[in-house]
Amino acid sequence: MQTSKNKEKISFNNTVSETLLINLYFRAKENELKNPILKDEFSGEVVKKIDYDFSKFDKSKLSRVGTIIRAKFFDDELLKLNNENLVIVQVGAGLDTRPLRLENSFKNAYFYDLDLPDVINLRDNLIPKAKNNFYLSTSMLETAWMDELKSKHENAKFIFILEGVSMYFCQDDLKEFFINLASRFNGLIMADFMNKFAAYKFDNKHHDAMKHIKNAKFKFGIDDESEILAWDERIQFVKKGVMFDMHRKRWGLLGNIVRLFKRVRYSCVMYVFKIN
Repeated sequence: MQTSKNKEKISFNNTVSETLLINLYFRAKENELKNPILKDEFSGEVVKKIDYDFSKFDKSKLSRVGTIIRAKFFDDELLKLNNENLVIVQVGAGLDTRPLRLENSFKNAYFYDLDLPDVINLRDNLIPKAKNNFYLSTSMLETAWMDELKSKHENAKFIFILEGVSMYFCQDDLKEFFINLASRFNGLIMADFMNKFAAYKFDNKHHDAMKHIKNAKFKFGIDDESEILAWDERIQFVKKGVMFDMHRKRWGLLGNIVRLFKRVRYSCVMYVFKIN
């Protein structure tokens, strides 16, 4: 059994980065179930290496289901693609294990995990790399990494995944980021967005998971994909998935009651956009 002395001490330069531990823990717990929504045999091993009180999230039942559904949605959308000449970029990758989960299905694809330097260092210490898996240690708002990837994979189809990321950026920064991608790449952007009620009016103190993370505030939400499409004509809507409409049995009684309220039902929606 691994003792706390052998575990990795966690500290982040940005309080938002701590939220990556929520996603990691929920994936690990999900994989312990007999019939998990998402099969992830890797996250549990990572949790064991970290010196952190994950138990504070054990009662965050709705967030746990939502986090797993979101990850499953993006995995499934990727698996629908032809993996020839494909470059998959996880923006704000945290400790996500998607490259390991999907490497057997994407043997010819390249995976890039982008996050801030302290997070990438942690990732490098804790998670083995999949084949053709590379790290980008930088802010997503910089453009040098975009130009570097464009020159390395000139004719590739790019898939950018923002999982649990958009709500922590202000609209101006996120708009500029989307426009920078659309002006350089052909491919898809997959991202989840909170609605304006969840992002602006719902106090984090009442959120079942976020109440345990200090100073990580939600900054942005949308009520409709048209708000994103208005940013640039090169961004086109492909599809969306309403989190509360998926895997209804797993939400339990509470989840199926609160989803009756429209502003709760659409509090988190996963989108796929095309950029050309």
